[in-house]
Amino acid sequence: MKKLIAALLLVGHLPAAAACGDLDAPRGVPEADQGQWALASLNLWRLRDATRESDLDDALPVALVEDRLDSISEFIAEDLKAPHALVLQEVENKALLDSLAQRLRAKGLRYFSVLIEGNDPSGMDVGLLYREPIQVDSVAALYANEQFQRGPLYSRPPLHIALAKPLALDLVAVHMRSARNLGSARVYQKRRQQSSRLAHWVRENRDRRVIVAGDFNSSWGKGRFSDSYNRFRSAKLVNVWDRLPENERFSYRYRCRPQALDHIWISVSLEDSVERVAVSRGNAGRYQKLYGSKGVSPVSDHDVLVVYFSEGR
Repeated sequence: MKKLIAALLLVGHLPAAAACGDLDAPRGVPEADQGQWALASLNLWRLRDATRESDLDDALPVALVEDRLDSISEFIAEDLKAPHALVLQEVENKALLDSLAQRLRAKGLRYFSVLIEGNDPSGMDVGLLYREPIQVDSVAALYANEQFQRGPLYSRPPLHIALAKPLALDLVAVHMRSARNLGSARVYQKRRQQSSRLAHWVRENRDRRVIVAGDFNSSWGKGRFSDSYNRFRSAKLVNVWDRLPENERFSYRYRCRPQALDHIWISVSLEDSVERVAVSRGNAGRYQKLYGSKGVSPVSDHDVLVVYFSEGR
């Protein structure tokens, strides 16, 4: 039974069909221009190490861990053009992020890592890789001890990173509760409470520059799946998807249908700083290759949303 639970956790987004047709050709994103800094969000598709630390920890062979780290570092450097701040979801620990940073440094990219262990029983956490001109002032987990029905409200607590440069602002990295078992009242209420709590935090800090980025597991529309997105939208932030054509506004494919699960929200005061928004292609919908390579090529089931800010504003 424990092995079955772990398998279900691993394939929580597994579609009915193993491959999708009519996919966009793989493409990376532009490099930030001089005077710009780029922020991106990437779900790492349950990046684990080779040590089994719990019944729900599906440890990977050492060789596969190394292959995945090599491929992810190549993807960050080449396809994503080394964004200055990279919000990450589904990574097991800081040691893995440090290993990624080491590989990127070998490519001439001096990245640093941030991660605080959360409450996820399978070990998944939220983290950040960053490089100059980003300067981190402080890091804290939001609501890590807040409870929901005798358990933690957030399995992966939002990670609050206060930036000092290139702008003084509050970056919040998130990975909200998945839509698995959304018909359950408990799951529905937990998602609503997570989004409402985070929206409340944004409103409390409305006089500051705020960016909230990551995998929200929800999107615009109606019904239970969209409810948590719409609740967070009440925080009155700006969603950078609005800067892209409608047919480009997706980062994931559920049963081959495009969805925007990954979002970057910004304060109204940051709108004038946005120079460009882009999204990569080549991950979402390529399930045969993803499962066949065990996350080596492609490296994720999510495409990557990137926003480019002016350093001066």
